Amino acid sequence: MNKQQVIKLLTYLSNCYTYKFKFPKSDQQANQLMIEVWHDMLQYYDNELVTTAAKKKILNDSSWPPSVGEIAHQVELIPKPPEDRISAGMAWNMVLTAVRNYGYYKPKETMQSLPPNVREAVEHFGGFNAVCHSKENDSYAKAHFHKLYKEVIRHNKDMQYLPEKFKEELLLISEKHTERK
Repeated sequence: MNKQQVIKLLTYLSNCYTYKFKFPKSDQQANQLMIEVWHDMLQYYDNELVTTAAKKKILNDSSWPPSVGEIAHQVELIPKPPEDRISAGMAWNMVLTAVRNYGYYKPKETMQSLPPNVREAVEHFGGFNAVCHSKENDSYAKAHFHKLYKEVIRHNKDMQYLPEKFKEELLLISEKHTERK
């Protein structure tokens, strides 16, 4: 998204929220700063996705104008793949189905058949063998897996909604600070 598109978005928001969101502002410096901040946060995204996300946010919550972060979050939700919409119960059933389909003797194939978050939860559960040794209707194993899966989702969620280029920048900064210590 370029700066001209950001200006168009800000103007759009200003027209949707007449008294709550002012753009352009009376001060040129304030205008420039607002454009810079919004561009800095949205430059990684496609204009069409950002516009769609803003419209969705406006339609779902018209009482207050969305922040740039809320729009970015909505952008990341739009193309969300189906495997990111898996509940803990669905994940447990996927694991049990994979065990039935591949059996105890094909752990690699079984793990590869699972979505990444489910696979990570299985690893935290104790691995494929631990799942195989648990009973299918064991409520403790099921509850434990649900807890682990939800924790995996929560952990991955922090970075999930960030654009790839921004994740790379964060990783570089993190590595640079780690090297100094």
